[in-house]
Amino acid sequence: MERLKRQRKTSTEDSDDMKRKQFHSESQSDVSLSTKPHSYFEDLSNEIIYEIFEYFDIQYIYETFSNLNQRFANLIINSNLPIKINISSMSKPNFERYYKDIIIPYRQRIKSLRITNIFAADIILTSQDNISKLTRLETLILTNVSSSYLRNLQYLIYLPKLSSLTIIRDAYSNTDQAEVYQKIFQLPFLKYFNVLFGRFSTPVVSSLPVATNRYSLIEHLVIKNYIELDTLYVILSYVPQIRHLSIPFLLRSVKRQNITFSITLNNLSYICLKLAQLDFHDFELLAKDLFHNLQVLRLYVSAGITYLDADRWQNLILSHIPNLAIFDFQCIWFGTPEKNMMSTYENLIKNFTSSFWIQRQWFFSTQYPRK
Repeated sequence: MERLKRQRKTSTEDSDDMKRKQFHSESQSDVSLSTKPHSYFEDLSNEIIYEIFEYFDIQYIYETFSNLNQRFANLIINSNLPIKINISSMSKPNFERYYKDIIIPYRQRIKSLRITNIFAADIILTSQDNISKLTRLETLILTNVSSSYLRNLQYLIYLPKLSSLTIIRDAYSNTDQAEVYQKIFQLPFLKYFNVLFGRFSTPVVSSLPVATNRYSLIEHLVIKNYIELDTLYVILSYVPQIRHLSIPFLLRSVKRQNITFSITLNNLSYICLKLAQLDFHDFELLAKDLFHNLQVLRLYVSAGITYLDADRWQNLILSHIPNLAIFDFQCIWFGTPEKNMMSTYENLIKNFTSSFWIQRQWFFSTQYPRK
C-alpha cells in the first residue's frame, strides 16, 4: 500500500513537472512571437516599390500613395520610370484637374495611354503639339472617340516609340477608312494594330491602292469589322512582315477582282478566321496565296458543309500548309438540321479519322445543343 502511495506521489510530481515545462515552453513561444520583428510596406526598398507601381495606372498610384508621407510623394514626383494612364469616364472638372496634376507634369513618362473619355480626346488629340510631347508612348488605345479625332492620326508619326495602336468604335462610323489605313501604314515603328470601325460596317477602302513600294512594319493585325476578301488582299500588301492575323468576319467579295498577290508573307505563322459566306473554293485560293509557312490555323465556319471534305483538306494541307502544327477547326450549323442532314454530317466527320489526322493528333467530334 505504501509503495502504491509512493508511486502515485511520484506520478503526480512528474505530471506537475511536465505541466511546468509545457507552461514555460508556451511562455517562451509567446515571448518569441511578441518580440519577432514585423515587416511594413514602408520598409520596402525603392526598387521594389517601383516594381509594384508598374502594375497600376498613375491615377491609382497618385491617389493611393502621394499623401501617405513625403517619401512616397517624392517617389512619384522624382521618378523617371514609365507610367500607364487609363482615362475612363469622369466629369469634365475632374478630368481638367487630372490633366493639370498628372498628365502635363508626367507626359514625357507616359508609356501606355487609354482614352475612352470625350473630354480627354478633346484636349489630348486635337493638336500636334500635345501629341508630339508623348515621346515615350508605346501603347495607345482609343475607345469610342469621335471619328473627327482620327483625322489627327498623322501626328502619331512624331512618336518615336509607338509600337501598339488600338482603335475601337462600336457605333456605326462613316469614317474614311482608306485614309485611316494610309495614315496607320505610315507610322514608322508600329508593330501591333487592332481596329474596329463600327461593328456592322464593312470597310470601304476602294481608294486604297495595292502597296508597291511603301510598307508597314506591322506584325500583329486584328481587324474586327466585316471585311471582304479583296479588301483583305489590299491591306495585306502593306504588311509583308506580318506574323499574326485575326479576322472575326471575313466575307466573299461582292465584286470579284483579279488581284495578283505578289508578296510572299514568309513570317505569317498564325491565322484566326471566322467565315460566314466564304465557300471552300475561295478559302483554298486564300490558303494557296498566304498559308505557306502557317503553323497555327484557327477556323470557325457557319453552315459550310463543303468544309467537311476530309480528302480535300488533306490535299490542301500537304500541298500548301506543310508546317501546320495546330489546327483548331469548328464548323457550326445554326438551327435544327433534319435527321438525314445530321447523318450526313456525322458520316463526313468520320472521314477525319484516317492515319493522316491521327498521326498529327487532330481529332474531330460532333456536338448537339441540348433541347
